[in-house]
This record gives sequence, structure tokens and C-alpha cells, in this order.
Amino acid sequence: MAEQNKYCAFKHASHNLNAHNFLKQEGGFNDWEVTTAFYASLKFFEGCLFPETYNHPDISKQKTVEFDSYASYRTMFNRFVGGTPHEAMKYFVKNNTNEDIWFSYRELYDVCHHSRYKNYIIKSQDLLIAQESLEEIRLYCNANLK
Repeated sequence: MAEQNKYCAFKHASHNLNAHNFLKQEGGFNDWEVTTAFYASLKFFEGCLFPETYNHPDISKQKTVEFDSYASYRTMFNRFVGGTPHEAMKYFVKNNTNEDIWFSYRELYDVCHHSRYKNYIIKSQDLLIAQESLEEIRLYCNANLK
């Protein structure tokens, strides 16, 4: 019998996407809609883009490394670059996706950071940015599913 409780980042992304869509439909919780969009995007990257060969985080090494999971990438990143998990993901997206996805992720990160730490009242234009960014990221990750 297969283990039913084994963690799967893609399923986690789908769960966060469902929460995002529920909040979107219900209305009234724009800050949480933005937050669930951001965390869904994180899990889409984790679940869809590994295992794969990516550039080594230590740019002086100028080589690629096979990473079996985002956790292994982040461990390597922290060993050579340091910083927070969010910095590691920013570096990963910037250096291992395309310019459009990097732009969408950066916008989503900024809107989420503002909503979580500065002001939970979200402008309609920022909510639209979060929704569109999540959709771009979701489509990219589904198209690049490993």
C-alpha cells in the first residue's frame, strides 16, 4: 500500500491555489488572497521544477549541479550565499526561469510583503497583480513540470 501522507509540494501548491480561489470567490480578505497566491507560487516552483540541473549558487564555481528538490537547492544556496529562504527563492527564480516569470514573482513577492507586514488593506490594482502573477507562474510551472 502506498504511503498516503508523503509530502508533495505540487499538491501543496494546488491546496494553496484552492484556498486562494475560495478567498477570491468569497471576497473581503484581499490580504489573504494575496498571501495564498504568493505561497501557492512558492510551492509551484518547489513541486514542478525539481529534480533538474541548475547553476551552482556559488557563481565562482561556474558549473551546474543536479538538485533532487528545492530543499537541496536551498541547502547549497545557504552554504555559499547565506540569507533567508525568501532570498534563496528569489535567486533561484531570477537565475533559473525566464525574465517574465522573474518579473511576475518579484511583483507578487512585493505585494505579499506589503500586505503581510505593512498594510493589510490591498488596493484593487495590487490584487490584480497578485492574481495575474500567480496565473503566469502556475502556467509556467505546469509547462515545465519535471
